[in-house]
Amino acid sequence: LAADKKQMYHDARTAISYAVSGDTVTINVGLVGAPGGREFTFKLGEHYDSADLDGSPMKSLVNLEGDKLVEKHTNQNLHGAEMNITRWIEGDKMMVQTTCNGLSMMSKYSKAD
Repeated sequence: LAADKKQMYHDARTAISYAVSGDTVTINVGLVGAPGGREFTFKLGEHYDSADLDGSPMKSLVNLEGDKLVEKHTNQNLHGAEMNITRWIEGDKMMVQTTCNGLSMMSKYSKAD
């Protein structure tokens, strides 16, 4: 990644919202205080076109495994680099485990008031 993108992700505070209508899920994701953001609508278990926060195109697949939302994203610009994300709820927090190129990180999200 370019130095400016690394800094952007390092400094980023993300905001995420979910909506479910029948078998369709809509996720809104963006950076707090930054213009833009992305909205993705998909059905669990079906591939769809998405994009990273920086706009890089990705192919994505999301499944529900028990009480966890499991996402697999393949970046189309980075020679098929994969990012795997698992989300689950612990108490009043959403826990997120992200793995990409052999590196992992944990994030905790709080519900907005």
